Amino acid sequence: MAKQSNLAKQASLPDFMYNVGDRIGLLKRVLKTLGNPDKRFKIIHICGTNGKGSTATMIAAILHQLNYQVGAFTSPFIGTMYNSIQRNFADISKSEFNDEMRQIRQVMARPAFRNETLSEFEAQFIVAMLFFADHPVDYVVLECGLGGELDATNAVSDTMYSVFTEIGLDHLGILGDTVTEIATTKSKIIRPGNTTITASHQRSEVFQILKSQAATKQATFISADTVQLTATQGAHLKRVINFQSTIEGRIQGQFMFGLPGTYQLQNLQTVLTWLNDFVAKVKIPCQHLDENLTAALSQLVVPGRFERISTRPTIFLDGGHNPDGVKAFVTSVNELYRSRPKIIINGFLKDKEYQSAVKSLLTLKNASFIVTEPQNQKRELDAVKLSQVYQQLTDKPIQIFESPIDALKEAIYRTHKFNDGPIIFVIGSFYLLNPIRSYILTKGVDFHEN
Repeated sequence: MAKQSNLAKQASLPDFMYNVGDRIGLLKRVLKTLGNPDKRFKIIHICGTNGKGSTATMIAAILHQLNYQVGAFTSPFIGTMYNSIQRNFADISKSEFNDEMRQIRQVMARPAFRNETLSEFEAQFIVAMLFFADHPVDYVVLECGLGGELDATNAVSDTMYSVFTEIGLDHLGILGDTVTEIATTKSKIIRPGNTTITASHQRSEVFQILKSQAATKQATFISADTVQLTATQGAHLKRVINFQSTIEGRIQGQFMFGLPGTYQLQNLQTVLTWLNDFVAKVKIPCQHLDENLTAALSQLVVPGRFERISTRPTIFLDGGHNPDGVKAFVTSVNELYRSRPKIIINGFLKDKEYQSAVKSLLTLKNASFIVTEPQNQKRELDAVKLSQVYQQLTDKPIQIFESPIDALKEAIYRTHKFNDGPIIFVIGSFYLLNPIRSYILTKGVDFHEN
């Protein structure tokens, strides 16, 4: 039997109830009973397949730098569930979380909710809405969980923005079986009269679906190609960004950008498109915008998104867990470290399109691979089965470890054998990244460990 998470244990909640009855209707009733806490701040709703967390974190960082009180609800969490609910980049505390959960339990105990229950993610979402209402914020950056139309976050009353990152294939059979079906599901977060922003690199069919849904809802529709940017590589993986908007707002300038993944430039373009519209809406003076963007984004770290977690040896963590995410990871590695020897620790969930992801990983130059298993007993892909995909494509044996920590120790041991410093990359499910990241942060990395 799979282990329950801390929240599921604590509250006796099922971990997954997506599309089981009218979930959005239930959540709206719960929010109404609690006094509609989601109406006490403005919401920037982030949806997509890849790049949601990075985009949400960048927007929250800019708002905070502009002296707004900012709430952020993101998923999946890195570390503990308390990391997913933040006010001004400070995690909700365990006691604060428990206080909000008590209110939710009291509501669910009422006769009106007899025989109804919330899933773990739904309860977490309601906790976030209560917390941001009880500890007042101006804006909440709200990241969709699994999907769009039936996602718990779509129970909010209204949104100021719907921001769409790249939409591709993921959660097949739940959100849809094609990109068109998935995009249609995700487009349903667009609210009447809001402003809808899409990444410029969407597939053509996705772009048309979002544009059509926005028109139906009489929402303002803006593509991120209205912001032009160029990036020059600087020291310590930072980039100098020059940018200019071509539409109303017309922000322009230069700043330092600290997120190293190449794919972050696509997310940044979407964020700057949002910012161009935002400063026009709220009439923010732009004379110090360069300084504010450098302050907000030059030192920003997004956990698990091309995150350098160690420098001796160099270790990066990346949560690319679907074909598009892995392709973006490979592009970043090839741009930054094409000629360096690499050790790749890899593990996926069994419900992902892992075969095509492996094909992308095998295009990395000068790379060796270690296969392991994410820590999710219900959904983990058996390491032997994943190794067989590698072997079929390369005709070479792949080293296997059931434990992610054992895989990490082996990778660190291998770095001793080279003089030119192999880089360790951990790529795949967040259920793989979480135990490795926690181990490194709590115990450190002994370079001479074996």
